[in-house]
Amino acid sequence: MRSWAIISLLVVTSSFAGCLGEEDGFVWPEPESWDCSIQESYNLSCYKYLDGFSSPISSLKHPTNDEIWIVELSGLIHSWDGAEISEIADLSSMVSTCHVEQGLLGMAFADGFGDNRTILLSYVEDGPCDGPNESDLVLSSAGISPSGELDVSSIKVLKSIEQPYRNHNGGHLLNIGGSQFLWGVGDGGNAYDPEENGQNPSTELGTILQFSYLDGEVSPVLDDPVGDPYVLHHGLRNPWRFDLDSHGRLWISDVGQDCWEEVNLVSLENPANLGWAEMEGDYLLDSSTPCGGSEANESMRDAFAGPIATYSHSGGNCSITGGFWMDWGPTDLHGGYLYGDFCSGSMWILKEVDGSWNESYIGSSGGMIVGFGEGLDGDLLAFHWTGEIVHIG
Repeated sequence: MRSWAIISLLVVTSSFAGCLGEEDGFVWPEPESWDCSIQESYNLSCYKYLDGFSSPISSLKHPTNDEIWIVELSGLIHSWDGAEISEIADLSSMVSTCHVEQGLLGMAFADGFGDNRTILLSYVEDGPCDGPNESDLVLSSAGISPSGELDVSSIKVLKSIEQPYRNHNGGHLLNIGGSQFLWGVGDGGNAYDPEENGQNPSTELGTILQFSYLDGEVSPVLDDPVGDPYVLHHGLRNPWRFDLDSHGRLWISDVGQDCWEEVNLVSLENPANLGWAEMEGDYLLDSSTPCGGSEANESMRDAFAGPIATYSHSGGNCSITGGFWMDWGPTDLHGGYLYGDFCSGSMWILKEVDGSWNESYIGSSGGMIVGFGEGLDGDLLAFHWTGEIVHIG
């Protein structure tokens, strides 16, 4: 394993450069950071946990070793044991980084990892950056060698999903136990869902997929699917992150279009339609009058499993970043769903009070949040677009 070296901000900027502008009028901001600021009502503070990464988006606790694995969009996976950062894999030649929303998007340890040494990977495969998108969203398995590094020769493609555009890939993977997993998939990209994937349960775009991984193969597990046999929930735009709570409910942070970011709460037992692209948040979607759509009437609300919380793009907000159900980490956050915003660095916690879900502002992490994770000691981490990993506790 090679020694760690600090990577300059020039690398950060270049790793996110590429084929932008697929959504008219939207320009991705440059990476920046500022001072962390937490509300006095929370007994929390921030400090820099790790630095020198190019594009960290998530971390996973190792099933058997006292270390975490850190996943980067660029295709890198590193381990951290509290003393040393070591390279697990460099998949940069295999993944596309033509667009800031492409790359290595998710990772999960397979059940029985201590014996089978297998992980699952979710990424946008490498392809040309010129012309229309030719890179699929791919689910693969890979073996970890006895020395702790990923064996590239063991990578096996399990499932591919064609992506008509470069953005809105989703890609998050979540192990839910029993050799079953959830895989988030965006609506295919561009703006306003031009191919109407969100309301089509027969496509795997704009969905949360559920599958089993057994004997080196994936297969659907749903007893009575609404459309495609893998589709658990549909009507999603770009479910960047989701998590199960202590009651087995699924929390989904779905990235909005022009006006509203939303948090959805659904079950694993009942397939749901989350409303995209008929709805954005609680409002009817109207591309001719962005942010001027009318609020949904009762019949529309009955047709969709609407969000339990939304927030607007005011105050510098632009894109929701989930999120965890907090039954670990800082005590002040226990019993709620944590999420933040990419542009503002704002963080909120949703907690149930007298039968209603109430949102509480925690503060700013001090940077542009691309994900949250768990540290070595069960501490809360925020991943910034500048490459910093911040400890909140």
